[in-house]
Amino acid sequence: MRAAGIIMECSPFHEGHAYLLQKTREESGADYLVVVMSGDYVQRGEPAVFDKYIRAEQILRAGADLVLELPLYAACGSAEYFARGSIDLLEKLGVITDLWFGSESGDTDRLADCARALETAESGRQDGASAPSSPYRERLRTELRAGRPFPEARAAALGDILPAEPNDLLGVEYCRALQSRRSAIRPCAVKRIDVPPATARRKALLENRSGLGPAAAAQVPLYPLCPDDFSSALLYALRMQEDALEKYADVSGDLSDRIRNLLPRFRGFSRFVDLLKTRNLTRTRVSRCLLHILLRMEQDRLDAFRRDGYALYARPLALRRDASPLLSSIRRNASVPFLSKPAKAGGLLTGDALRLWKDEIRAEELYTLILAGSIPESWSGTACAGPVPRAAGRRLIVLPGSSAF
Repeated sequence: MRAAGIIMECSPFHEGHAYLLQKTREESGADYLVVVMSGDYVQRGEPAVFDKYIRAEQILRAGADLVLELPLYAACGSAEYFARGSIDLLEKLGVITDLWFGSESGDTDRLADCARALETAESGRQDGASAPSSPYRERLRTELRAGRPFPEARAAALGDILPAEPNDLLGVEYCRALQSRRSAIRPCAVKRIDVPPATARRKALLENRSGLGPAAAAQVPLYPLCPDDFSSALLYALRMQEDALEKYADVSGDLSDRIRNLLPRFRGFSRFVDLLKTRNLTRTRVSRCLLHILLRMEQDRLDAFRRDGYALYARPLALRRDASPLLSSIRRNASVPFLSKPAKAGGLLTGDALRLWKDEIRAEELYTLILAGSIPESWSGTACAGPVPRAAGRRLIVLPGSSAF
């Protein structure tokens, strides 16, 4: 059996994602497509524009056989955490043979070469010998002191060998994660098609949502959410944790001081991010840190997540019933629990895995509550309002076919 893995955020799902699924099906020779997807929160430090179950079902209907949720601490982390969490989950299923991903260049060999160069530079090793200091590290410190954001400083320190395009950069991190694990999974980059980016689609959805009425239910899968829908919850979290902000993931002492000093000027999630960002702190980094505080994602949990191997369980969001052979193979070969019934998680998980699971459920409950409170009364009873409110961890999407359970 051949199973191809794909990593997606899908906020929102669009024809570019459908193309990647189609291209993978056509060219991989895989019997099954397994997608790892960010849940209710995404890497740039924001809530996903649509509910994760809605997005997972869209992926399934576009050709996937199984959609798994990327662990929260990877989904809301930097590109390195996002990549390593996704790769670790696919690796621990024990069935994935190939990794397919979208890329501006579509040049797998180039991305793999960049990954090796980046790993060599950041590990400080040359020809197997440890080097506590290196030209790369010295140049990186110089660039950071000059006020350049970390991504730009790193690219400059490497002599600008890294690609500038965001999906190529993410592809480098995928290759790097595979190389560091000495994984047998083969990376395959697919050149992206020229379609409007997800950023533009989110902007259009959110700018126009005030004019959406019940008739929009046929075109919009669910009422879209934006960061500012979480403003009250964020302000409450910041006030409650004002003296302990440093314990949350990625929140530095400088940023925590800046948050405390500027908190009296809080006027909403997005405006506060703009207020906090600096030359060294990108908007994405600040937004991600605020999300960590909102969701109570502590640094020691992130350290445990990294130490224990990123993926401590596999949680399906959507599957095809006729993918029974795939599911049977995963159950035989997976090195982590497969949580097809989340209600049983307490009996399958212990220690850090159980604590991380509870963090995920709490984050999911917050998204559900905010979504339920955001949908206008005029949408009541429409198809869009159907899944809301839902119990966290309750709805597993299963498309028709032969029974898998």
